[in-house]
Amino acid sequence: MVTRADVARLAGVSTGTVSHVLTGARSIRPETRRKVLDAMEQLGYTPNAMASALAGGRSRIIAIVFPSQPRTIVGSDLEYVLAATDAARARGFHVVLWTTGQDDMDELRQLARAGLIQGFLLMQVTLTDKRVDFLKQAGIPVGLIGRTSEPGHIPYVDADFDQIARVAVEHLAGLGHRTIGLLNAPYEEGVRGIGAAVRFADAVRRSCAELAVDCTVITSEHTVGAGRAALRALLDDAPHMTAVIGYNWEAILGAMHEARALDRPIPERLSFIMCSNGEPESTDPELTTATPPATEIASAAVEALIDHLAAPNAQPAQRLLPGVLVERQSTAPAREQVAEA
Repeated sequence: MVTRADVARLAGVSTGTVSHVLTGARSIRPETRRKVLDAMEQLGYTPNAMASALAGGRSRIIAIVFPSQPRTIVGSDLEYVLAATDAARARGFHVVLWTTGQDDMDELRQLARAGLIQGFLLMQVTLTDKRVDFLKQAGIPVGLIGRTSEPGHIPYVDADFDQIARVAVEHLAGLGHRTIGLLNAPYEEGVRGIGAAVRFADAVRRSCAELAVDCTVITSEHTVGAGRAALRALLDDAPHMTAVIGYNWEAILGAMHEARALDRPIPERLSFIMCSNGEPESTDPELTTATPPATEIASAAVEALIDHLAAPNAQPAQRLLPGVLVERQSTAPAREQVAEA
C-alpha cells in the first residue's frame, strides 16, 4: 500500500508537507504543492479524507450546492460536478452534492448548522445571491462557480463571457451573418438573474452592436420541446435570421430538430454555434462550439476554495477562464454569401 511517506520521498518533501497539502492546514507554495500532487498521481495514492477528519478534528467535506428548482441537474451540469469532485479528492476532501430550490434557505441553514461541512461551493450563482450573504454572515467559508455582481473577498472561478460571446459573434460575422438569434438559458432580468445567463446575453448584445449585427434574444427552459418553440419564436421576431447562438444545450437540440421541420437545413440555411457545455459530437451535423472550459473552471474553483480554507485572510483566487472556438459542421457562410460564390 502506498503511504504518505512514499509520496514525500518521491516529491522530495517531508511527510508534514504532504499532510499540509492534503489538509489545507497551512499555506504551501504552488510549486511544492504541484510536486506533491504529481507524486500522488504517479504512485496512485488516494488519501483517506475521513481518516484525516478523525485525526485533525475537521470534517474534510465540501458541499456543492446546486439549486435544482425549477430545473433539475442536466448532463452539462454534471461535467462541473464530476470535475469538482475529482479535484477535491486529490486534495483529500470528500464532496457532497446538495440540491435545493434557488430561494430555499431553510435547508442550507440546517446543513450549515450541522457543522459537518468545512466549506461550501455554490453553483448557479445569481448576481445578488442570498446563499452567499447567509454563509458570509455565518462565518462559513464559501467559494463560487460563477460570481455575484460584487464578490468581494470570496474565491470564484467563472467563464469569461465577454471573450466567449466575442469569439462566437466574430465567427458568425466573418461568415457574412448579419441577423442572428441568441437562444439563452432562462433567467430573470436584473440583479436577481443567474449571473452566467445575464452576463452572456449582455455580452452577445455588445459584440453584435460593435460588429453591426442584428441580434434577437429568446430564453428557453432546458427541454427539447421548449427549444423547438424558442426557434419558432426567434424566426417570428427575426424572419431573416441566418444563425443561432445557443447557451442552453437541451434547447439547442430542440431548435435543431425544429429547423429541419421548417425546411431550414443546417448549416445551408441556418447556422448554429453552441456556447454552453454539452456533447457537440453527438449532433447531426456536429455543432461548432465556443464553450466555457467546464472541467478547468470546476477544478480551479475547488482549488480556490481549499486554498481559502487554509489561508482565509489571504487574497482569494478570482479568475475568468476563456473559451476556445472549435469549428465543426454546423456553421457556414450566410445564404446570400453562398449565392455569390
